Amino acid sequence: MRKKTAKIRGDGEKTRESLIEVAGELAAERGWSNVTAKDVCDVAGVNCASVNYWFGGRDELYLAVLLRIPETIFSQELEIEMVQYESTEEALRYFFMHHLQHIDDRKSWPMRVWAREVTTNPSQNMLRLVSEFGMPRIRALHRFFADFLGLSDCSDTRVSAAFISSMGPVLLLWLVTPEYRNIVVPGFKTDPESMRQLLIDRIMLGLKAQREAIQTEKA
Repeated sequence: MRKKTAKIRGDGEKTRESLIEVAGELAAERGWSNVTAKDVCDVAGVNCASVNYWFGGRDELYLAVLLRIPETIFSQELEIEMVQYESTEEALRYFFMHHLQHIDDRKSWPMRVWAREVTTNPSQNMLRLVSEFGMPRIRALHRFFADFLGLSDCSDTRVSAAFISSMGPVLLLWLVTPEYRNIVVPGFKTDPESMRQLLIDRIMLGLKAQREAIQTEKA
C-alpha cells in the first residue's frame, strides 16, 4: 500500500508540473487573458477538472506560473556562477550571455511571461509576486550593477537606471517571436553567437558610460 501511495504522489507531482509548464508556455505565447483552464488541460492531456484539483482554480495556477519568474531571471545558481568571476564586468557579461543564449529555449517561457507582464497592464498576481518574492532576487542582482558602477548603495537611483537601460534590449528580444526577430534582425539566425557578443558589447559600453559619468560627478 505504501508503494502504491508513493506512486500516486509521484504521478500527481508530474501532473502538477505538467500543468504549470503548459500554462506557462501558453501564457508566453498568447497572454494569460487568452488562455482558459480547458486549454491548459487539453494540451497537457489531463482531465478538465485537474486545474481546480491541483491548484484550486485558474488564477492560482497562474500564480504558480509567475512564481517561476524570479528564479529564472536571477536564480541562486546563476548568482553563484557570477561571483566566481574576478570582475563585475565579467560577471555581468556572463549574466547577459546566459539569458541571450536561452531566448529560443522552450523551457525559458518564464522570461517571456515576464516580458508580457511588464509591457502590459500587470496582473494583481504579478504585483504580488514582485512585492513578496521578486524583490530579494532583484536586489541581489542590483548588487552587481552597483559594484560595477562604483556605488555602495544598491537603492541609488543610478543603479536602477543602469539596470533598466541594460535590460531593455534583452527584454525586447524575449518579447518578440523568433519568426519576427529573425526577419528584422537576421543576424540572430545566420550568426547568433556573433550577434549575442555584439549586443553584450553594446550593453557594456552603455554601462561603462554611466560609470564614467558617476566617477566624473564624484571628482
